[in-house]
Formats: sequence, structure tokens, C-alpha cells
Amino acid sequence: MELAAAALSSLLPKLATLLSDEYKLQKGVRGEIRFLQAEMECMQAALNVVSKRPAHQINDLDKIWARDLKELAYDIEDSIDKFMVRVDAPAKQQSLKGFRKFIHKIGLVRTIKTRRQVAEDIDDIKIRIREVADRRARCMVPDVAAQPDSSVAMDPRMPALYEDVKKLVGIDGPAETVTNLLALGEGVQNQKLKVVSIVGVGGLGKTTLANLVYQRLKGQFTCQAFVSVSLKPNMNKIFSSILRQVSEPEGKYDNTEQWDHTELINHIRKILQEKRYIIVIDDLWDESSWISIKCALIDNDLGSRVIVTTRNAGVAKSSCSGISGIMYELSPLSATDSKWLLYKRIFNEEEVIAPELEEVLNKILMKCGGIPLAIITIASMLASTPNRTKYEWYGVYDSMGSGLDKDKSLENMRAILYLSYGDLPFYLKPCLLCLSMFPEDRMIPRTDLIRLWVAEGFVAEKQGSNLYELGDIYFNELVNRSMIQPVDMAIDGSAEYCRVHDMILDLIISLAAEENFVTISEGQQAISPVRKIRRLSLQSNQTYSDEEDTREEKVILPSTVNISHVRSIIAFGDASHWIPPLSMFSALRVLSLKRFPSKNNDPKVLGILHHLRYLQLGGELETGDLEEIGNLQHLKTLDLLAASIKELPASIVQLRQLECLLVRLGVKFPDGIGNLTSLQVLRTLDVKESPNSLAELIKLTELRELVIYGLEGSGSYVKTFLQSLSNLGNIHTLYFYGRKLFSLDCTSDGWRAPAHLRSITAWNSTLSELPQWFSSLSELSCLSIDVEVLRQDDLQLLGALPVLRFLKMGVSQSGRSEERLVIGSDQPFRSLAEFRFSRYTRCWLVFAQGAMPKLQRLQLYFEARKREGGAIDVGLENLASLKHVTVEVDCDGARLSEVEDVETKVKDAIGMHPNHPTLELSRRFKFMMAKAENEDNSKASEQQGGDLLSTDD
Repeated sequence: MELAAAALSSLLPKLATLLSDEYKLQKGVRGEIRFLQAEMECMQAALNVVSKRPAHQINDLDKIWARDLKELAYDIEDSIDKFMVRVDAPAKQQSLKGFRKFIHKIGLVRTIKTRRQVAEDIDDIKIRIREVADRRARCMVPDVAAQPDSSVAMDPRMPALYEDVKKLVGIDGPAETVTNLLALGEGVQNQKLKVVSIVGVGGLGKTTLANLVYQRLKGQFTCQAFVSVSLKPNMNKIFSSILRQVSEPEGKYDNTEQWDHTELINHIRKILQEKRYIIVIDDLWDESSWISIKCALIDNDLGSRVIVTTRNAGVAKSSCSGISGIMYELSPLSATDSKWLLYKRIFNEEEVIAPELEEVLNKILMKCGGIPLAIITIASMLASTPNRTKYEWYGVYDSMGSGLDKDKSLENMRAILYLSYGDLPFYLKPCLLCLSMFPEDRMIPRTDLIRLWVAEGFVAEKQGSNLYELGDIYFNELVNRSMIQPVDMAIDGSAEYCRVHDMILDLIISLAAEENFVTISEGQQAISPVRKIRRLSLQSNQTYSDEEDTREEKVILPSTVNISHVRSIIAFGDASHWIPPLSMFSALRVLSLKRFPSKNNDPKVLGILHHLRYLQLGGELETGDLEEIGNLQHLKTLDLLAASIKELPASIVQLRQLECLLVRLGVKFPDGIGNLTSLQVLRTLDVKESPNSLAELIKLTELRELVIYGLEGSGSYVKTFLQSLSNLGNIHTLYFYGRKLFSLDCTSDGWRAPAHLRSITAWNSTLSELPQWFSSLSELSCLSIDVEVLRQDDLQLLGALPVLRFLKMGVSQSGRSEERLVIGSDQPFRSLAEFRFSRYTRCWLVFAQGAMPKLQRLQLYFEARKREGGAIDVGLENLASLKHVTVEVDCDGARLSEVEDVETKVKDAIGMHPNHPTLELSRRFKFMMAKAENEDNSKASEQQGGDLLSTDD
């Protein structure tokens, strides 16, 4: 129901646009459009009525009607898009002369033909509307509601991944048990390689448990690795990941996925030969995968340990056989822990729970059967209900079906997950189903996903709101409802990536197939013969090689398949090389190809894909390959971050609706980039390659995010940039790249900083000093910079910023500042929640009483050789809200005793803090410390030896 409602929500605004004066429709055609608009609004109202019924009261006839209505809405929208493209497209006049050239110049021939086609399409659509309505009326059986099929297909992929351990309960006991099983102990037997295999049904938190134990114990081992295998493992990726994690230095084995298994295994074994290691093999599904991985796990009698997680008892036994192994069966949560987990997710600690709510919650817990994932999913539903009443929550309970009363099978858990999907607002359902286009275990960039949603029309326009910011709200809502998992949190608290739990992914793949929402092809086998494909996901784990590509390959398409209505194509792996000719996809809106061009597709074909809103390309591209891109007048996102291209084509400046332009560092822009007046995101403007584009920034008044490189190249660059910046009233995020020192403080009289800047980040760049205009940034919440000079007045300036929540500040190694910098109540930093400070000079920062009242996370950097006696008196006790402290100790040139002295003083200071914050302590340049100490010992030995020689003489 909701997918049909979403399709209509996208269609109705376009019908309204079509009736505007811009398109000058004939009177009769305008009347027909109004008829369509009225019909669609009526059907939308009917859908809303039906969708409010409980799921078990929506019969199959209603579902078929909603499906037909959705397909009809898609086809109407396709027709409207074609009309708009034809009307808006520039006429080609090269071969025309005389009167015909004049007629084309004023657009008469093109628009007359187009409007005639619109009239014909409307006649066809009216027939289909009657057919849909008549079919429903003919088949309607009065007073009889068909009961929905209660059976649910078994979920084949059920690994759990809970990253936030604090939100889980009942894990301390199992963690202690597994830790004891892995304990190194004494004796020869305990020095043998030991495997503990954690087995249990999906959703129990096996991954959480393994990760918790791993984090606790990894400090006892010289190298560590954590890899996820998944249902359809790519063994090269798994071995490459292990190799990268256990090797030193970091980055030595970044490009090893092309190696064969034997070469990877040999390198891993060579590294592990002399090391005590701990490795977690998460989400193991079959014995063959274990047999392959086991080849790399050498038993070196150093007390190495391996943790395996699996839902298959046979695989668990296999991983423990022929080796010192123990199988640990993870049980469901106890009744007490289940209740605590559910209540913790719904209520505040001090909240009084009404008896009638406890009654229904106890029944819900019975059906959840102690499965954490099921409990968390239901808790998210209950917590998001508008009114926490007994009747609303009994509605959730009644809709759970048989639950887990009789059987804790995966079928029932999948049914519970479906409840969470069913509870989503209609606008979120297509956004979630869109994730079915991505392979299992895929790390999906948040911004890519939001741009895709916008291009597809899933994000509904709201007056006064930005579509991408609305998409961000959609993303966060899916996170809050536990439908997707945030990964790699950025400094502003947003997730860089997300991933979908395998159980939820299986559910949405099934739903997307049922709704004809997404068609997935794994390999070059024939696509299932559905009537119309709307979205196509081509997935392959194979790595493309020119040497192996000896024939033309493409997806096998049955004759019954209609691909002319495909709206989105996303290709993974080498699937980009066996995609059908793009000229066959006349309605394409979204195209993502990681490797382009290919044998089946010449780059020139991109110019005829007039409906494209989102284009993401990777591979080796020449400037001429994209010359026709100027024809894509509706393109909103052009992402070439994965493409190797030196210069953008001149035609790109014709893309007046382009909102996001993403390219690598070093790409040259053509003159005229200021014509892209709709641009909101620009990454990356390399000033050294495109100095003329710097002055054109002033025209991009809609710009919200800018990544810029090379300002330090010339003082005139900075002046030009600042002149443009003052005109960018909508900009909220700035990223600076560079390799040298530069200043941002060369502003002229009357210059105004952009009022809505929220985030400023300098990557690999150092500012000569803190710009004084930062004091006017009342909306700045995130700041990450290094400076050459830091003064007490600078702290005064930053401390006065009202909403600054994250601050990462460093003073360069060659920099200077006052000997002692104090943060006190006169620099309130009243909103700061996280502070990271590093200084490479001898001066130190001190927190006075009343400083940073909301600071919860603190990261400091100490040089051990500059701390006389290990002094660590920085006033940590004055940070009233402190919860976590990270300290990195620079060991360069320091003796081991000096480093240990600093670490002891840090631990003592943390131990004395009234909040007892957690401490994360690490060492930097520890090998240089060892070298320095050995040299001192060596010199002492040489001196002693010299004295002995003198005595003997």
C-alpha cells in the first residue's frame, strides 16, 4: 500500500507542474491532465483508508489493486518526464534550412509533436485507469475478507552485528565465560592455538559478544584481526583483510585482492609465524570457508587464539575439530534480562510504568523468546508510537501472529522484523527497499544513499526545506528505528556509512521482489521474466581483468522482459562489463557503474540518457568520453570520485540543474563553472589546476558544501576565495586541503563571514593563526584545524562560540604559543561535548574550575620526554561531565621509564576523577623509544667495557 502511496506522492506534484503556464498545454489536454490529477488524488485517498487497516484485514484484492495502481503511477510519471524532456531539450538545427530552420528555432515542430504524443499517452492512461478500477469492482467479494498467508519464508542469513554494547544487557556473563575459555594461563597446552566457536540462532548477539571479548583481550597479543565472512564469502577479500590487519606498517598490503589464495595465505602465515595473534572469524556459514581460512592460521605455540561465530552447529563443531577447540552455545536472554532490555529501550530510568502497560509488555516478551534482535525491533516500534497506551501496544501484540510462543525459529523472527517494516511511514518504505540493491555486508556511504533517494523522487519536497537535509532526516529515522546500522561516526555525530543487518536485508530483498521494486541479478544468468523491471541491481564478486575478457558478455534477457521502464541501474564488481546496452534504458534516472566504459557501452551513449538525475562512474575516462554530458539537463548528481579523469569537459557548464559535483583531487575544471547556479555540493576544487574557477565561486549562491585544495599556493588565491565566501549565504560545510602554511585572516573592511557555517575542517593544512572572523560564526558546531600560533585570546574567541560541540585543535611542531594556556569559566565552551587537543611544543593546556561544563570526551597528546617527572597536572578534575579520556603518549626520544611514568600519572589522575571516566591509553613512536633506550644502554656498556680495559692495563 505504502509503495503505491509513495509513487502517487511523487506523481501528483508533477501533474501540478504540467498544468502550469510554463508548458502551455492545449485547452483540451489541460482538461485531461486535470482529470488525471483528480483520479490520482481520489485513489490516493482510497489508499490512505485501506492502509490504516490492520495488516491481517488487508485482503489480496486490495494488494493487487495497490500494485496495479503503483505500476500505473510509474508509467504516468514516465510519460510526463518524457514530455518535459522533449519540451525543455534544445532543438538540433545543423541540417535544417530556410522556413524549416525557423520553425525549429521557435520550437513549433518539436512541441506540436510532443503535445500530440502527450494527448495519445493520456488516452491510453485513461483506459488503464478504468481497467484498474473495473477489475477491482468485478473481483470484489462483499463482506468477505481474505485472510493473509501467515507463513513466512525462512531467513537464510542471520548473523547479528550489534556495535553499541552499552545498549545491550545480559552480555557480561557470556563475555566472562568466553574470556575464561580463551585465557592464556600457563603450561604447554595453553600455548597451543585455541579456537572458541560461538554458536546460536541469528539475532542473539554473537558478533557483539565476540567483539567485546576481542576488544578486552587484543592488548595481550602482538597482532590482531577481525573479519566477517558472510553467506557468500569472497575469500580474496577475507584473506586480504586479515593480511592488512596483521601486517606492519599500515598500508603495506592495501592492494592484494588480485592475488590468488595461495599467495595470500603464504604471506599471512609468514607474518603470523613469530607472533602471538588473536583473530575473530565472524559470521561463518559453511565448512568449506573454514577449511580455507584454517590454512592461514598457523599454530606457532605462542598462545594464539581464534574466535568463530556461526549459527550452524555443524560448522561450529568443524571449526573445533582437529585443533584445541571449544564450542560455546549462546543462549537466549533470561526473562529478567529480556525485560530489562525492553524497558531500557522504551522508558527513562526514572519513569513510572503503568500496570496495564506491564501486562502487555510481558506478553510481548513471551513472544520474543529472549532474542535480543526481536526485542530491540519491537521496542523501537513501541517507543515510536504517538501515545503509549494499552490499546496501541495491544495492537502491536495482536499483529505479531504466533510469535515465538511455540518455536524460536528464524521464520518467526523474520515475521517480527516485518512488523517493524510495516510500521514505517509510507515515505520511508521505498527508501529502505532501495537498500536491497546493495550486496550483503556492503558499507553504504550515507551521502551517496541520500542522493540516490533524491534522484529517485523518494524524498518529498516540503516548502522551505532542502531535499538533501530531508533525506538526512529520513536516514536518521531509519537508524532510530533499528532498520539500518550507522558506521564510522563523523566529527559532527553523523554516520559516514551505514549497513543493513543481514536478517533485515533478506527481508527487504524478499519484499522488493514481491513488489517488483528491485530486480537483482547475480552473475550473467537470465533475469526472471517479470513484466516490467523498474530497478536493476547487477551484483558480482568477480574482479574484472582485461586479460580474461576474451568475449563480449552481457546479462541474458528473456523475451518477456521489458527494460524500457528501468529507472535505476547499480552495478557492482565486474557487472559493469556485462550490463546490456544503455541505449535500451530510455527512462533511466539513476546509473552507477564502478567500471566504465565497457565493450557493450560506448561513453557517447550517456548523452542520450536525458532522464538521468544521478550519474556515478568509475574507471579510466578521457575528457572526450563525457563531452555529450551537457545534454543531461535534469542531472542532479555527477559523481566521478572513482573515475580517473584529468579534465572535465566544457559541456558540463550547461548542467543548470546540477546540485552535486564530486571529483578527485587534481581534476581541471573548464571555465564557466559559475553557470552551475543550482550547485549545492562541490568536491574537490583544485585551485592549482583551476585557478579561474576560484573567482566563479561567487556565483554559486546555493552552495552548501565545498571541498577546496591549494589555497596556500598564492596570497591572491586566499583573497579571491574570501571574496567569494562572503557571498555564499547558504554554505554550511567547508573542507580545506593543502600541504603548506596559509592564512585565512586577510579580509577587507566590511567583509562578512557566511552566517550559516556549521563545520570547518582543515585536512593536512596549517593556518598561520586563528582567523578573527571565526568569532562571528554563531552556528559553528564542528571545528577541526591545526594552527601555527595559539594564544590565550584564541581560546577566548572559541570559548564564546555558542553551539560549538566538537573541537579538534592542534599546534604544529614548528609552531609557538604561550607557555601556559588556561581554559576557565571566562572561556565557557558551554556546548562543547568533545575536545581533541595535540601540541608539539613545550607549552601546555590547563583546565580551570568551571571549564567546559558539558565536555564528555577528551583526547590529549603528551610527549613523554617533555614531561619532567611525568607531571600530568592539567586539571582533569575540573571537567564536571567527563566520561571518556583518550591519551596518546609520544615515545620519541623518551626512555621506557619516562613513558611509564607519564602513563601512571595519567591513570592516577583519571582514577581520582569523581566521574571515574573510562581511559584509552596508547603509545606513539614506541619503536623509536626502544631504539633510544637501547642506544643509551649500549653507550653505558661501552663505557663500562672501556673502564675494564683501563683497569686490565
